[in-house]
Amino acid sequence: MDLANQTVSKAESIRTFRVLEADFSVDSGHLTPSLKLKRSAVVKEFQAEIAKIYG
Repeated sequence: MDLANQTVSKAESIRTFRVLEADFSVDSGHLTPSLKLKRSAVVKEFQAEIAKIYG
């Protein structure tokens, strides 16, 4: 993260993150067959973790 943050402005930097134990996959319902993220499915399943970041 430190290396990535050096290449962007402070407004674009990553300040808080969580490492999830679950893998995002088509089978888990987090990705479409073309491997695009299904935001609604991710938000629904990980709403508690998201709330910890923003709350």
